[in-house]
Amino acid sequence: MPDNIELNKAWCYSCHYLMENKKAAAKLTLSIIVLLLLCISTFSALSDVTTFNVTGILSNFIFNLPIILLVGYVDYILITYRQKKRHCGIGLSLLVDFTTTAVFFLVLETLAAGICSFLQVKDFYSLKNLLAGILLNCMVVSLIEIFLYHKSQLENEMKLNIAEKEKAVYQFETLKNQINPHFLFNSLNVLSSLAYQDAEKANLFAKKLSSVYRYLLATHERETVTLQEEMQFVDSYLYLEKIRFGDTLQIHIEYNKKSQDKAVFPASLQMLVENAIKHNISTPKSPLVIHIKIDTSGITVSNNLQLRNYVIRNGMGLNNLKKQYLLHKQEINIIKTETNFTVKLPFVGI
Repeated sequence: MPDNIELNKAWCYSCHYLMENKKAAAKLTLSIIVLLLLCISTFSALSDVTTFNVTGILSNFIFNLPIILLVGYVDYILITYRQKKRHCGIGLSLLVDFTTTAVFFLVLETLAAGICSFLQVKDFYSLKNLLAGILLNCMVVSLIEIFLYHKSQLENEMKLNIAEKEKAVYQFETLKNQINPHFLFNSLNVLSSLAYQDAEKANLFAKKLSSVYRYLLATHERETVTLQEEMQFVDSYLYLEKIRFGDTLQIHIEYNKKSQDKAVFPASLQMLVENAIKHNISTPKSPLVIHIKIDTSGITVSNNLQLRNYVIRNGMGLNNLKKQYLLHKQEINIIKTETNFTVKLPFVGI
């Protein structure tokens, strides 16, 4: 049942894609016309007629249909197997496919000739039949190649659309998670209190807050940023949170600056820190301790587990981050024990 559902989805998407993409539809139509002409030529040769005879061609088509299906099935298996094992240019790919399937067809023709000779069926293994059979095989291979080409185009288009959607969702969630009323409300409350207690600290707090929003607005359309840019942003964010939580929040950072030019997703490190703060309680007796370690292999963020009794556990931020890495064929590593929660992020592209 799932295969049927996926097949229906692929069929619906293919139809929609061809309706939207007139150029692709025109190419497919032209390919079908060329194959029809090849089909007519092939069956004209197989029907052994000197003039165009629709009845003869159709009757010969029905008679040879089992052979065509067998040849097509084996050709498809050979071509798909070869494509899985080795990727090469389209010219070399066609040459290999035609050669491989032609060898198979010649073997099949030889076996058929032997059977017909044994059954005393005359005039089967003639040069004309052999050439017509090779033409038939070329037609089948061409049909399979066109099918696989358009299938590949549709799959690439679907993957691209999915990637763009996932990227847009990640960018939206990243921006929304920081420009939400709770974060802004808490920050403004802290700023209001500082204004009466320490004007200099309030001024620095306001600058750090503005730099956080400036970074988010400047990078929400960028796919990646350098680690150096991300760390400058995280420094501003951590300053805001440490002013808010005081000694109940402890941050320890090990930063190898040899990795500062490595690529990361915008706000990815900050999101891990925010998740730790959001999901855990922090008190003077039991402070929340977050360790950030950055080396040449990636970023590791870990914290002690002292979970809140109630928190909205939508997991959207971490799930979206996982999807971003999967789009780059990479994975993040999550380790959860009874006392600690750790997330390891590889650098993008490594």
